[in-house]
Amino acid sequence: FTKTKMPANLISPLPSDRTEFSGKLLNAAHKQKHADQDARLLENRIALLKKEEERAWRKIQQTKKRADEILAMRRDNERRIEQKQIMNQQVERRERELADEHLRMGEEARRARAKNAEEMYNRKRMDVQRVRQERTMNRAEVRNQLAEEYEQKKEKRAIVKKREDDIRLAREAERAKIERKNENEYLTRVKEKELATKKKEKQVAKMEKVEMQLIQKLKNTQQLQQRAFYELENALNGDV
Repeated sequence: FTKTKMPANLISPLPSDRTEFSGKLLNAAHKQKHADQDARLLENRIALLKKEEERAWRKIQQTKKRADEILAMRRDNERRIEQKQIMNQQVERRERELADEHLRMGEEARRARAKNAEEMYNRKRMDVQRVRQERTMNRAEVRNQLAEEYEQKKEKRAIVKKREDDIRLAREAERAKIERKNENEYLTRVKEKELATKKKEKQVAKMEKVEMQLIQKLKNTQQLQQRAFYELENALNGDV
């Protein structure tokens, strides 16, 4: 079989050898490369925007959490102030009760003195009556008997008076002890509450300062986000 050779002028050239196809191929390759570069740039910008958005949301959540903590501390401070007011009211009520108790005890003592005076008057009157009845008796026996009764009554009165004085002194000592104890407890609690309040106020002031810094930082981040979206929009519109 003899292979026939075709003339050179009848053989069609390859597309890569033709001028019109070569220019179209280069142009298409250039456009593809430019599109790939734009796509990579957009992917990087989108990833950065997503990262910035996540960071901004984290900041927002942290700021909200700090704000909730500050509000909780403020409510706790208000509750402590209310408790302090309640304690002050209780102390005032206790002082009024002690004053009323003092007045009551004074009234009871006055009544007791009046009763003792009346009893003494009755005893004297009975003594006079008895003396009158016993005038017929032997004066020596009467004097001895009266002296003995007087000594007995004197001893009884001394015993009663001593008992009353002991009770009064014991009550006064107990009342003074209770007042000192209440006063010491009250001053201790007031000092503890004041120290705790000052500490919390310092913490709140510090956290408020941190909160303002975080808010400003969040504003800056949001401005960066707006700027990034603006750049993305310009890039999408071709305004690079």
